[in-house]
Amino acid sequence: MRKSIATLGICLFVSAFTQQIYQAQPTDDVWYYDNAFNPGFTAFLRVWGDGTNALDPTGARPALNYSYSLAKWRLNGIPAGRQYQVIRAQITVVQTQPPGYTQQEGEQYPLEARPLSRSDFTEAGWDYNAPNNPEIGATLFGEGQMTSYRTDAPFPIVIPLDSEAFEPYFNAAVNQNNGALGIGFVSRMDPGGQGGTRFYRFYSRNDTGGRGPVLQIVYRVAGDVSGDGCTDDADLLTVLFNFGSNNPEADLNGDGVVDDADLLTVLFYFGNGCEP
Repeated sequence: MRKSIATLGICLFVSAFTQQIYQAQPTDDVWYYDNAFNPGFTAFLRVWGDGTNALDPTGARPALNYSYSLAKWRLNGIPAGRQYQVIRAQITVVQTQPPGYTQQEGEQYPLEARPLSRSDFTEAGWDYNAPNNPEIGATLFGEGQMTSYRTDAPFPIVIPLDSEAFEPYFNAAVNQNNGALGIGFVSRMDPGGQGGTRFYRFYSRNDTGGRGPVLQIVYRVAGDVSGDGCTDDADLLTVLFNFGSNNPEADLNGDGVVDDADLLTVLFYFGNGCEP
């Protein structure tokens, strides 16, 4: 029994060792709105829609009926030239006090995280009228949760990101965009007319209290079981030796069993991250 517990502990340790964690606040974030008085260096980001749409269906830049917020992260320390598996990812923002919406409205019109057409914008160089400003894509990475809603203090809104949808975007940021990853925040929530209070208002990276958005990504080199950064014979043998078991070390997709899917992952990514 002791041997089994010890073996399980070692396997869990090795499995955790293969995973890496990126966690940071944005390097830049802006409030994208035609009446934004200080879009770059504002301490607050704001988001609203028209009650039906989160994005203007005409494709126009946000006017009175829409307000978007954009954030960019630098994925420093994540080497390019390899493919990564995103195990889980989330963005956490902090809603200011008091929210202008009820918990039910927050659940009905959640804060959304979506991709950007480009991630080379900066706060310092932001120009609302620039013709090449980032556009927000149709893919929905995730929706904000209202589980921590309160009216008497700021509260976190956690946006779990769909790993399958987010993973290729993450890999493109690492390998094609020099580590720049942009996210657009939007929502269908209608503020109830110009000057209304029913919209998302959360702290930007410029908040002096450090309550800006936080992106957390748990990832590993795709197919790499051993955690040495290279998908090779050792990873293939580990999966084969554990085939049919529930050994978390070799369960690459986390479905609770080491099977064909895990074997195919190693074969598909064989040589990933390895030096020539």
